[in-house]
Amino acid sequence: MEKIYESLKYLSDMELENFKKILQKALWSKGFRLVLRNQDETLERLKLAEVMEQLFDRQSLQVTMDILEEMKRPDLQKKLFDSSSASERQPFEHPERGEHVEQKDSSEWTRVEPTITDVDEAPIYSFQSAAGQFECNVSGLRWVCEDKLCFKYQFCSWEGHMERMKTIGYRSAGPLINITVITGKIKEVYLPHWICIDDIPNLLESFSVLHINDSGDVLEKVSEVTATHVRLTDPVFSPLAAVISSIFRVKVTCNVLIYYQPHMPFLKLHVYLILHDPALQQSVHKEESSIGYEMIKKPRPDKYLRMQQGFTLKAAIETAKVQPKKLTLRYDSQDPNFYEVFIENPTRDFDLTLLCADSKKKEAKLHPVWTCEIRRDDHPKSGLVEAAASSGGATCLSSPNSKIFQTPKTRILPELRGEIDP
Repeated sequence: MEKIYESLKYLSDMELENFKKILQKALWSKGFRLVLRNQDETLERLKLAEVMEQLFDRQSLQVTMDILEEMKRPDLQKKLFDSSSASERQPFEHPERGEHVEQKDSSEWTRVEPTITDVDEAPIYSFQSAAGQFECNVSGLRWVCEDKLCFKYQFCSWEGHMERMKTIGYRSAGPLINITVITGKIKEVYLPHWICIDDIPNLLESFSVLHINDSGDVLEKVSEVTATHVRLTDPVFSPLAAVISSIFRVKVTCNVLIYYQPHMPFLKLHVYLILHDPALQQSVHKEESSIGYEMIKKPRPDKYLRMQQGFTLKAAIETAKVQPKKLTLRYDSQDPNFYEVFIENPTRDFDLTLLCADSKKKEAKLHPVWTCEIRRDDHPKSGLVEAAASSGGATCLSSPNSKIFQTPKTRILPELRGEIDP
């Protein structure tokens, strides 16, 4: 990287723009598109050198010399040539992008459990594997390796990136994952995505993989798109994720997250409808836990749901109050809104149902897309459930702040008061 930077800093601003144009052309012919962000003069050259090193590794020196040759700067070519060893000057060759091959059968993948550290913050998932084809049973991330491999990854927030993707015509299509290979090499990586591909034409042209770097974003063509993954061969790693052209109004896989407030004489739920994004789920869980809410784990919707669609939540119990009346499923919210469900006396089990209307019809009827049963043992620390458990079946409620619901103190008979040791 330092050697490339030494060459770039001798280029004028006009020559640097020409260098970037030639680089863009070379990248796209190999399956990449580079979108640089504005930097100050020195930082722009340094970050460009960093991106090239990340993309091409040792071959980045040869790529730089090839571009300088096209720019007719033999002086800088010679400077770079003299500073680099012969072993570092290798022609840039990359496997052809855009091929579509038959997906491996799910039985061919060995599901493995990661080692998880920093659980309370942003968890780090680590693996050690021999040669083979593996799938992480946390994220669905898949990889192929031909020898021993050690790597780790974290989920990253899309915050700050989604708006930038929108300006270049793309939307997030999967979780943003930062993968770091410690030893060995990943031959193929299959990144999970949350898009329903049934209505998407030209899959290979519609999907890309986004690499996020400090100085810019790199869009890489994918080798294959399946119902659940996009494939890269001989991948390079940085924070990366599947993205899709924003011309499509897509359907996606979603999570419904339910939290309740314990130690109250009523039942209060926070219900979130979000993309199937582990980083966003971790963020929501951290926020809810910080204010004392506890999670009620339920299956997520089995159907794909339409982005930008309005959804209504209903609770099948007479005393339930739900607000707001409707929420819209959005791409760009990293601080998602939620339904608040308030039930004064949750004396029985009830269903929560998510409904939506067909947006193509002006007065379409709402139809259910997901339902779950909330049982009394799902929220053991709230309302009548906690009170009954603590009093052996009594119906007094458990709010420590309400005189109405407090258990009366034991009454001492006057004739016995004098016999009691104070």
